[in-house]
Amino acid sequence: MKLKTFMTGLLAGLCLFIEVETLAAQNLPKDAPKDIKHILGFYFGNGENILIRENMGHLELLYRTKLEDKCFKDANVFPLTKDFFDSYTILENGPLRMQDAAIKFQRDKDGYGISMRAGGNLYTRRFMGNTVGDKPSGFSIKTHSDEEWTAMRKSALEATMPDFLQVGEKAELVPANTIPNLKENNVYATSENLFQAPLYESKPMYVGQACSSALSKVNERLKPYGLGLVLWDAYRPWYISKLANLALPDNGKDMLSDPDKEGSAHNTGNAVDVSLYDLETGEELEMISTFDEPSMRQYSSYAGGTSKQRFLRELLQKEMELAGFKGIEMEWWHFEYQPDKKWAKLNIKP
Repeated sequence: MKLKTFMTGLLAGLCLFIEVETLAAQNLPKDAPKDIKHILGFYFGNGENILIRENMGHLELLYRTKLEDKCFKDANVFPLTKDFFDSYTILENGPLRMQDAAIKFQRDKDGYGISMRAGGNLYTRRFMGNTVGDKPSGFSIKTHSDEEWTAMRKSALEATMPDFLQVGEKAELVPANTIPNLKENNVYATSENLFQAPLYESKPMYVGQACSSALSKVNERLKPYGLGLVLWDAYRPWYISKLANLALPDNGKDMLSDPDKEGSAHNTGNAVDVSLYDLETGEELEMISTFDEPSMRQYSSYAGGTSKQRFLRELLQKEMELAGFKGIEMEWWHFEYQPDKKWAKLNIKP
């Protein structure tokens, strides 16, 4: 009798898990078709700023009234109704509701939206990055020669980290590959980054022990969605921050925190740059922007993109926060574990 009761409970629990997993996967919004993605983005003209986004299968026009609202989170939202291919009508009255209320997109020979007519006015598309639906921006810093990289790396290795940066609790570093279902994509160990050269000399990644445990919890919570974390950057020795600073041009030094004055949260072993991947295929998901993309899409509260992209970004943010991480507004992919705790910066070369 006890065995029967146990088996009944086990089967009930298994059925509940399958049901939860199915419901979670069903919550994922459908992806927008590529022809729609190719017209989403930022259009400007006549002193006005407009954002076109997809929302649950429909297009919406976001009209920004304040220039300081970089993310369009406080913009007026106008649903568009489709008349025929690339031609729409605004459904509600508003700033663009003039004698001519039609919205018409123009594309280039590759199918990318390049301009939009709305309310009788012409708005030009601004391409911002490398996300699907947008032409590559080609952003990168000045390329250095191999000899220059060798000299800068030597200088960084010989530099001394300031004593005040070493104050605080020191994290115990552990290999990131011990975290279940975590996928490593060490972007800075390749040339596929804004520096166009490897910063790290080896690909293995490390995080603090407590941070590792928290990331494991996130991956457990993502499993019902069929998703897992992909790690773009993790522990960064202080000398690597010094190297990155040396590699930046003089007019771009403020892109990263000063290694001699602040160091980087990555130096503690408790900051990570993460995204999502499909557990079944192993493929990284298309997110709302690419990594290190210098555009408004990098902001955590950016209101554009597609329903699926916004859902995935918000799912990542929610699960990371539940595990003790805190994100930042400037980069949706960057999270710091227990940032209110005083963590020491480290300069350990794994």
